Amino acid sequence: MTFERKLDVFLEAQLAELGNAENTRLAYARDLMDFSGWLKARGVDAEEATRGDIENYLIHCDERGFARSTRARRLASIRQFFRFAFEEGWRTDNPALPIRGLGRLKRLPKTLSKEAVERLLAHARLSRKSTEILSGKDVA
Repeated sequence: MTFERKLDVFLEAQLAELGNAENTRLAYARDLMDFSGWLKARGVDAEEATRGDIENYLIHCDERGFARSTRARRLASIRQFFRFAFEEGWRTDNPALPIRGLGRLKRLPKTLSKEAVERLLAHARLSRKSTEILSGKDVA
């Protein structure tokens, strides 16, 4: 069975088992065809890809400037495909299994502008004065 046919079987199974949306299926197909083309250009058959091939492909995607989220999705597509290939008996191993995901970037919290801080402080002062007036305290 050709890689293209295996890809079709994989995508059909994804739809049947997981109910993946059409956009997800199309993204998986694009990702895996790009991976296959990259391998083919290096003389490697997609069905014989190794962990090193997958890692080098991800480095290639990084060098091309792909966003972290795109690289993470590509790795997810490759992982899903090779897991399926292993379960179907098309491969005796899963080369994507030991590859760790990219994870999410940890972003610093956004800072408030000087004007926003001043508004918050003014509101806090006003709120304090209102509370003191309502409680009967003498406000100076």
